[in-house]
Amino acid sequence: MTFELLAVITLIVLALGSLMVGVVNDAVNFLNSAIGAKAAPRKIIMLVAAAGVMIGATFSDGIIEVARKGIFHPEFFTLNEAIIIFTGAIIANIVLLDLFSTFGLPTSTTVSIVFALFGAALSTALLKTGDWDAAWEAINSASAVKIMLGILLSVGFAFAIGVVAQFITRLIFTFDYARRFNRFGFLWSGVALSALVFFILIKGGKHATFMTDDLQAWISTHTLTIMVGSFVVFSLLSLILIRLKVNVLKFIILIGTGSLAMAFAGNDLANFIGVTVAGVNAYLGADLAGKLPTPTWVLLVAGAVMVFALYTSKKSKTVIRTEINLASHDKDVVNSWRANLFAEKLAKMVSFSFDWIGGILPKNTRDWIASRFKRRAHWDDGEKRAYDLIRASVNLMVAAAVISYATSYKLPLSTTYVTFMVAMGTSLADGAWDRSCAPARITGVLTVVSGWFLTAFIIFFLAAGTSAVLYLAQGYGLMTLLVVLAYIVYKLLHIHDKREKKHSLLQEG
Repeated sequence: MTFELLAVITLIVLALGSLMVGVVNDAVNFLNSAIGAKAAPRKIIMLVAAAGVMIGATFSDGIIEVARKGIFHPEFFTLNEAIIIFTGAIIANIVLLDLFSTFGLPTSTTVSIVFALFGAALSTALLKTGDWDAAWEAINSASAVKIMLGILLSVGFAFAIGVVAQFITRLIFTFDYARRFNRFGFLWSGVALSALVFFILIKGGKHATFMTDDLQAWISTHTLTIMVGSFVVFSLLSLILIRLKVNVLKFIILIGTGSLAMAFAGNDLANFIGVTVAGVNAYLGADLAGKLPTPTWVLLVAGAVMVFALYTSKKSKTVIRTEINLASHDKDVVNSWRANLFAEKLAKMVSFSFDWIGGILPKNTRDWIASRFKRRAHWDDGEKRAYDLIRASVNLMVAAAVISYATSYKLPLSTTYVTFMVAMGTSLADGAWDRSCAPARITGVLTVVSGWFLTAFIIFFLAAGTSAVLYLAQGYGLMTLLVVLAYIVYKLLHIHDKREKKHSLLQEG
C-alpha cells in the first residue's frame, strides 16, 4: 500500500473525528439561546437543532471549497505533497478543537481549518524548496490576513450591536414584558422573524440545491421587497397567535435555533470534511483549483454523525455552559472565573464611564431608564434560567442579522465569534454586569477572546509540525502521528472528566 492511499484512508477515518469535535465546539452557535432561556424542554431544543443540521447538510449542494479558499496554490504541489498538507491539517485541527472543547472554550472552526491549511502548506513548501521566498510564493497570505481582519472587526461590531439592540428592546418591554408584548409585541415579532428569514435565505440557503444563480440574483435585487413583505406577513401572523394566547417568543427562539443549525451544517460542513474531500479528489486526479462535488450520501452520513455528536458528547455541554454562564443574571455561576487586577481596573473604568454618561442625563430620564431595567428576584414561572425569552430572541435576531449582512457583502467573519459577542453585548445591556461580578465576567470573556487569537497561531504551528513529520517520514510519520493523536484525545477525555467531576462537586457544595 502506497503512502498516498494510506493517507487518503486515514483522511476518511479522521473526517468522522473532525465532524465530532467540530460540531461539539460549534454547538454553542445555535443552542445557547434556547437552552439558556429554557424556551422548551431540552429534548425539543435538541430535536429542532438536529432537524436543522440534517436539513442543512442534505440541502447543501456538496461543493466543498476548502481547497479553493485561496490559502495556497494547488498547482505548486505534487499529489504526495497535497495529501501531506490535507492530512497534517486535519490531524492538527482535531487536536486543537478537542483541546478547546475540553476546557469549554468556543472557537472558530473556519479560522482553525484555514490556518491549519496555511501552516501545513507553508511548512511543506519550505521543506520542498528550502527557500523561504520560493515557499512564500506558494501561499496566498493576503487571504489569511483578510480573514483575520474581518474577524477582528466582526467581534467588536457584534458586541456593540448586541448592546444597542438589547438596551432598546428592554426599554420597550422591560423585564415585566408580558402585558406590553401582548399589546404591540406582534411588530417586534415581525422584525425578528423577518431577520431570521433573511438569514435563512442569505446564509442558510447559500449552498442549497434549489438556490440557483438566477434565484440568488433575484433575492439580491428584491431584498427590500422580501423584507417588507416578510415583516407584514409575520406581524399579522404574530398578532393572531398572540390573540390566541400563544407564546410567540418561544416560536421565534426555536425557529432561530433551527435556522442557525441549518446554516451551520450547510456552510461549516466544509470545515469538517473539506480536507478529506480535497484529499480524496486529489488522489483521484481531480483539479483542486476547481469545484469539488461531494456525493449526497456522504452529506447524509456527515449530517448523521453531527447529530450523533450533539446528542452524545459531554464536551458540547461544557462549551455551551461557558457562554450561558458568562451571559447569565446569576452571579454565582460567573464568579467561578477568578478576576485579575486588569479585569478589576477595566470594570472600574467601564463603570465610571457609565456613571459619567448617566450624570449627563436629567434625573427624570435616569429614573425612567432605571425603572425599565428593574428586575424581580425571580422569573414569572419561578423557573431557574440564565435569562428571559426576550433576551434569547434578541441574541438570535441580532446574530442572524449581522451574519446575513456580512455574508451578503462577502465579508469574512466567524459565526462562533459573532454569536458569542452578541450574547455578551446583550448581557451587558441587560444589567447582568453589575459591580460585584463584572470583573469575573470580563476575565471570562477575555479568556475566551484570547483563545480566539491563539487559535490561529496554535493551529498554524501545529499543522506545520504535523506536515513536516509526514513530509520527512511519510508512512512511518503517519503511524506515529496517529498514535500521538489517539493518546492526546484519550488524555483530553480524562482531563475533561476530572474537570466535570470537580464542577459537579462545586455545584453540590
